[in-house]
Amino acid sequence: MRQRILAWTLEIHPSTTRRVYRAIRSGAAARCGCDACRNFDAARPRHYDERFRQILARAGVDPRKEDEVRLVTPLEGGRYLYAGRYVFCGQVLAGRPHRGFPFSTGDTDVFERISPELHVALRRWAAPAGPWIGFPCVRLEFLVVLPWVLPDPPRRPVGLEARGST
Repeated sequence: MRQRILAWTLEIHPSTTRRVYRAIRSGAAARCGCDACRNFDAARPRHYDERFRQILARAGVDPRKEDEVRLVTPLEGGRYLYAGRYVFCGQVLAGRPHRGFPFSTGDTDVFERISPELHVALRRWAAPAGPWIGFPCVRLEFLVVLPWVLPDPPRRPVGLEARGST
């Protein structure tokens, strides 16, 4: 089924995508279990923007089963920036080109803003892994700001700054 999602025109196969997701036991955050991933697992999808939830649903994506996620950085006010990826069956037919890490110079921003705290890029995945092998796939990459929702505060990460030398 041909659909336009943000800046991309795609051929999407939501029924095939849902079938693959049924075979996946859990998302990357649940499999990891570190504090940052446990928080992501608890905060999503209810803290996702409604428009983002609709995009995931249209593509057949189970929002509880991200393919990859990582904490990028803590922000002010108990919020945290995460980067991650969902996968769905289909093809990118047209849209913004992939130019690497998100940057903006005029009209070349490769991520589309869904809300002030959520950005998405859709990219062809030439060599899908795991349960996606054998299917034409699209990577739905995202940047999202989520609150800390776990009852215990996050543990302070190990600092990489230089220690005093003698």
